[in-house]
Amino acid sequence: MEASLRKTIRALRGFLTIPGAISFSGLLVAIGVWSLELYLRAEYPDFVPKFLVVETDTARAVFTTSASASMSALVMVYSIVLLVYTMAASAIGPRLLQRFGDDRVSQISVGSLGATFLYSLECIWLSRDGVPMDLTVTVGAAYMIVSVMLLLVFVQRVSTRVSIDREAAEIALALDRQVSYAIDRSTPLMARDLVLPDASERTVLSTADGYVDAVEPSQLLTATQAIGATVFYDVQPGDFVITGAPIATVFNDPEKVLDQHVIDAVPLLLVRTPEGDLRFSVNLLVEIALRALSPGVNDTFTAIACVDRLSAALATARAHGLSIGVHLDTEGVARVVSPTTTADTLFNEAFPPLRRASRRNGLMSLALVRAVARMIRIAEPQQREAMFAELHLIAEEVSASDLLDADKAELLSRIQKTLELQPQPPE
Repeated sequence: MEASLRKTIRALRGFLTIPGAISFSGLLVAIGVWSLELYLRAEYPDFVPKFLVVETDTARAVFTTSASASMSALVMVYSIVLLVYTMAASAIGPRLLQRFGDDRVSQISVGSLGATFLYSLECIWLSRDGVPMDLTVTVGAAYMIVSVMLLLVFVQRVSTRVSIDREAAEIALALDRQVSYAIDRSTPLMARDLVLPDASERTVLSTADGYVDAVEPSQLLTATQAIGATVFYDVQPGDFVITGAPIATVFNDPEKVLDQHVIDAVPLLLVRTPEGDLRFSVNLLVEIALRALSPGVNDTFTAIACVDRLSAALATARAHGLSIGVHLDTEGVARVVSPTTTADTLFNEAFPPLRRASRRNGLMSLALVRAVARMIRIAEPQQREAMFAELHLIAEEVSASDLLDADKAELLSRIQKTLELQPQPPE
């Protein structure tokens, strides 16, 4: 049920559904306002102030002009969306098209123009009998004013969305929200520290192909607690599975009553999405940085901006002890377990590919060192192992690069100063 609800919400928020719903509301509002005006004229003949009185021919001309202008603007908006966002996605990253399509400002702007067009079209048809439409014209004018204002907001929004630094900041904000949500669901337990139950076990196989969108254990937790079973997943959000591949091991379920619950708790999608996949936004920032470091783009400062944003999100995850993957029942017993995602997991997914891409780029290597140093200085001593290991690897990359000896010496000196923060083993 939960997985189906997520898929339904995802389908209903698209660039077609939301503008379509707003546009269709224009028809309903036109009929409602027209009916209301007929009723008010019958009950209160003088309810319309004189300055709002409009001749029927004038009203039809207003609606005809409104319908024509709104449709022209609608075509222009769609053209801008497709052209500008496609160009931005090709320059920044193709997976950004999904983010652009989910942009609420664009959706509402397109919907308001569609609503204005359908409202005007319906009012032209309703005015065929020469019925006065003073209130209807007033509401139509309000539609036009709102559409013009939203069009201005849309243009301003598009001009900022195509900025790489701004888009990286937007992705980082989304990552911060995902990290905060994951922190709230964290438990101090780690999957690798759990002991496998001494009970009968069996493997549950995937029934479809796709990317794991999330682990949604609410119903599965209830079912496992009821029979005393435990489920260990082999996959986590973002993984791709194929039909027949093992996805989980179930303990203490000899009657096989949990199979459908196990499959439903990991919904599969055709593409990865950021909703339940904490690694998605991390990978998106890494992709932008790697594309910026490619010889065809050669935009080091965009890559540095992505690294800075990543360091902030990972520092937050480390400071609050991010550890998501072990789900407890109402009695505090681990019932549903998937590979644990921690700050180190995200760090090891983001920084090694950036390090390898920065081997011949001294400026980027320096940015990586600074980012790791920032995280080390605010981390607890027991949390620094992965970051110190990465610094050693950065030092090896710098030593093996073809940078000038003076540049190598400066970078290695900065790395050494940071490594001095590493506690020394007792003699």
